Amino acid sequence: MTKSDPVSSRHVPASGAAGEFEIVGADNAEQHASNGHVSLTVRPDGPSRLRKRIAIKRAGTRHACRVQWLFGEIDGVRCYVHDDGTTVRLIMTRQDLYP
Repeated sequence: MTKSDPVSSRHVPASGAAGEFEIVGADNAEQHASNGHVSLTVRPDGPSRLRKRIAIKRAGTRHACRVQWLFGEIDGVRCYVHDDGTTVRLIMTRQDLYP
């Protein structure tokens, strides 16, 4: 992965959470994402993509924290993945979520 690669990212672990997901591959082809603890592979037979969603929850307070979700999508069905270092949560839906 290079700096010009749109799916590359720096490893910046969130405080108290699992590491940053790294994504390898291209849309509409096989893609793989891992944070060293959890991984997700998308092997499409139709339109597909793999992305990260990063947010600051409780921004502006002393309880602010960085939250990262990964999602893989094939034909409009998404699998959202969240790893907080101790618990892994998965959500499958056709909805566009911003967890």
